[in-house]
Amino acid sequence: MMMVFSSISSFVSLIVTLMGVMISMVSLNMLGLWVGVELNFLGAVCFMSGVSVEESESVMKYFIIQVFGSCFFILGFLMMMNCCFVSVVKFVILLGVLVKLGVFPFHFWVPSVMSGLSWFGCFIVSVVQKVVPLWVVSNFLLMSKELSVLELLASLTCVVGCLGGLGVLSYRVLLGYSSLVHLGFMLILCCVDEKCFLTYMSFYFLINFCLMFSFWKLSVYSFLDFVKEDKVNFLSEVWWSSLYFLSLSGLPPFSGCVLKVYFVWSCWNLMSLGCMVCVLSSVISLYFYLSVVMSVLIYWGKSVSVLMKKSSKVSCVLGGLSAFVNLGIGLMMFLLVGL
Repeated sequence: MMMVFSSISSFVSLIVTLMGVMISMVSLNMLGLWVGVELNFLGAVCFMSGVSVEESESVMKYFIIQVFGSCFFILGFLMMMNCCFVSVVKFVILLGVLVKLGVFPFHFWVPSVMSGLSWFGCFIVSVVQKVVPLWVVSNFLLMSKELSVLELLASLTCVVGCLGGLGVLSYRVLLGYSSLVHLGFMLILCCVDEKCFLTYMSFYFLINFCLMFSFWKLSVYSFLDFVKEDKVNFLSEVWWSSLYFLSLSGLPPFSGCVLKVYFVWSCWNLMSLGCMVCVLSSVISLYFYLSVVMSVLIYWGKSVSVLMKKSSKVSCVLGGLSAFVNLGIGLMMFLLVGL
C-alpha cells in the first residue's frame, strides 16, 4: 500500500478536503456552504484516487453518487434563491444530503465503495465526508413531521447496517456497514442537539482513525490476511488493534460505551423509539464485532510461546495506543461523570 503522503498532490488534496469542511461550517449563507461541500468532495476524490483497479473503480462509484447528491443540493439552493417551489426546497436539499451520507434507502453504495479503497480512503468516506452533510441537517429548522421521517430513516439505516455486516470477512466492508450503524446514531443526534452530535463525532473520529491507522500499519484488510501469518508479534498487534471493534460496538468497559450512554441520555426524551431501535441494532452488530475479536484471539492463543517472545517496537506502540483509546479514555470519562 502506498504511503499516505507519497506525493505533493495527495497532501494538497487532504488540505483541500479539510478546507472544504471548515468553509462549510463557518459560512453564513448557502453559497458558501455549497462551495465548501464541493471543495470537500473534490479534495476527497483526489486524495482517494489510487493506482490499483479496485481503488479507481471505488472512486468512480463514489464520484457518481456524490455528483448525484450535489445535483439535488444545488437545485434546492437555486430554488431557494429564486423563490421557486418554496414548499419543496427543504425536501430537495435534504434529499441531496441523504444521498451524500448514504442514509437508507441510499445506503447501497457505502460497502461497495469502501471495499476497494485504502484504509485512509475508507476513513475519509466513513468519517470526514459525514461532517458537513450532518452539519447541514443539524442547522435545518425541521418540523415535527420531518423529524419523524428522519427518525424512521435513521432507524432503518441502523437496521440495514447491523444485518448487512453479518458473515462479512472483509474488514473494509465490515466497517462500511459499521459506519451505517453509527450514521443512524449521528443522524438522530443532529435532530436533537448540535453539541451532542459534535461530541459523538469527535469520539467516533478518534476511534476510527486509530483503528484504520493500526490496520494500515499491519496491512490487514480481511480475516484471511492474519490467518496466513505465523509470527507471534504480528498476531499480538492484530489482537490489540481488534479491540477497537469492541469500542465501536459499545461494549463496557471500552470507550465506545461512553458514546452509547451519551446517546441514550441525550435522545431518549425526544426520540425514544428511534433511540431504542438504534441501541438494539448496536446489540445485533455486536455479534460480528465479537466474531472478529474471537477469531483473532483463537489464532493468537495458538502461539503457546507468546510470553517468551520479545515484543517489537510496533507492537508496543499499537498496544499502548489501543489500551489508551479503548480503555483509558472510557475509564476517565466514566470517572468524570461519576464525580
